[in-house]
Amino acid sequence: MIGTLTSGAIASVHVREAVAGGIGFLWEINGTDGTLRITADAALPEIFPLRVAGARGRGEPVELPVPATLTQKWPALVSLEGAPAYNVGRAYAAFAEDIDNGTHTVPDFADAVRRHEVLAAIEKSAASGERMTA
Repeated sequence: MIGTLTSGAIASVHVREAVAGGIGFLWEINGTDGTLRITADAALPEIFPLRVAGARGRGEPVELPVPATLTQKWPALVSLEGAPAYNVGRAYAAFAEDIDNGTHTVPDFADAVRRHEVLAAIEKSAASGERMTA
């Protein structure tokens, strides 16, 4: 998928799965000031622990530490750190906190609907060969 974001930035996305060897999940963001690289051992970044690396300019990205405020926000989950259940537990805890506080720090149902609208536009574009706006 190739498209223009509302900010005017150009985005290119390539999704693949069931690859022998290699990185299970790789998301690389290249900008004018540097690069961010997010990786995981499997193609399920919402479940498997993520590693974030970054570099300014043209340097090779180096792993960035996760701020303690994020890993220690929900003490009951600390024992799960590094396991798939940790990310899932944090997502549920953050969603519950948003409901309690009336905030929007994590995706909700409306965000899911929007993602499905984008996916439907991608499928329609692939089938028709026409450019779509989602």
